[in-house]
Amino acid sequence: MKEKNNPKKSQMLKQPFALAIGAAVVAATSGAIFSSIVSLTPLKNNVAFDLPGSSKSVTGLIPATLDHPVNILILGIDNSGHPHEKNFTPAEALAGNSDTILLAQIKPDSHSINILSIPRDTLVNFYGVGVDKINDANVRGGTKLAAQSVSQLLEGVSIDRCVRLDTEGFIHLVDALGEVEVNIPKKMDYVDHSQNLSIHFLAGVQKLSGQHLEEYIRFRHDALGDIGRVQRQQQVLKDILITLLQPQSITKLPQILKVAQDNIDTDLSINEMLAIAQALAQSNHHNFMLLPGRFSEKSEYNVSYWISDHKAASKILRRYFNFNNAEVKEEDKNLVVPPGMKIFIQNATTQPEAVEKVTSLLEKHGFRNIFLSSREIDTDIDSAKKTRIIAQHGNPEAANAVEQALGAGDVEVASLGDIASDVTVVIGTDLTTSISENNSTSIKQNLGLQGYSRDTCKMGHDAKFC
Repeated sequence: MKEKNNPKKSQMLKQPFALAIGAAVVAATSGAIFSSIVSLTPLKNNVAFDLPGSSKSVTGLIPATLDHPVNILILGIDNSGHPHEKNFTPAEALAGNSDTILLAQIKPDSHSINILSIPRDTLVNFYGVGVDKINDANVRGGTKLAAQSVSQLLEGVSIDRCVRLDTEGFIHLVDALGEVEVNIPKKMDYVDHSQNLSIHFLAGVQKLSGQHLEEYIRFRHDALGDIGRVQRQQQVLKDILITLLQPQSITKLPQILKVAQDNIDTDLSINEMLAIAQALAQSNHHNFMLLPGRFSEKSEYNVSYWISDHKAASKILRRYFNFNNAEVKEEDKNLVVPPGMKIFIQNATTQPEAVEKVTSLLEKHGFRNIFLSSREIDTDIDSAKKTRIIAQHGNPEAANAVEQALGAGDVEVASLGDIASDVTVVIGTDLTTSISENNSTSIKQNLGLQGYSRDTCKMGHDAKFC
């Protein structure tokens, strides 16, 4: 995860060992607090969901720790602007469309968390109903149908447990945690009375309350629609994890857990929750991916769908979700490594010449399909200082090759870059400084941009891949 412009956060994130020790203390203490709370107020919704391929138990015996990878389906439910206070029961609120669909795998052996975002507009075929968007599964058949639909979409991947949270619950949880700092990349104005949405943000780094953060992650009124919203959800989730792992968050745990009891619907047992909390605190690798696919054409359907790319999705499942316990094949490491891979560049600095310098340097190392991103990329608050090299489709080998060519930058597996890219480079001042110091003479001699045209290859939402 990226460092923040907060000295305490930055110092902690620069010291993995200290972070691990601090997280372990948080986990142990939170476990004690959690046990005392649940002993007084049992979970109201701890029932089996009859999930496809679910495990009878996801923990060992004593102590309660994860002893194998666990797949958890997380559903963020849109209650269409009907808060609980307006005679809208929690059960009714949880029966709405799922605005957020995440498949998360927690891997205790490697201390990693892999998260696959499934766009709400993804096309699925419900038995006896026909083609529809996957976000409608929860309305039609609750968690059982939602889990079955996700499993079917992902070639039968098993789902061990499920968690549902509605919009009001999300607001309460964020407020219990405290304000979350995010970087809003552009001005946002959107009003939708049917969904009780009134979204107004200025661009820049801001600390958002639960209500405002919920509005931010629901915004979809731009060229990328739901895909842009998925990217913002991933970035916010990373920011929430950073906030949650701060030592000062321990004082807020009783309130957080009480809110969770009142607002979360899950089939996780108390022991399983404790085990997962411990695994989260010990995790040091967080990989975020988007279900590979494309927007449907107007000639295909009357409404817009996200059409899954099953071949690309299969490789991600094998690599990050231990699908069928398959070993990672060499071909899986070539998700985006072929000679024609596309590198998109965004300039987060105030130096307009940075794009040409970076392009020239990449070309000297044999890369040719280099394009300038023409849209806003939702970057974190430290992006202007530190270059980000984003493996857009889950292949760190491709991003590592770019990082080696540039000699600077942090590689991350995330879907936060340009969706037309294989690798997105968000230029920071560290890279421009490095280039100026080490390569200034050769760069001045060769600024030719082979295979690159600012006028014809600026990628928009409807553009083809040049």
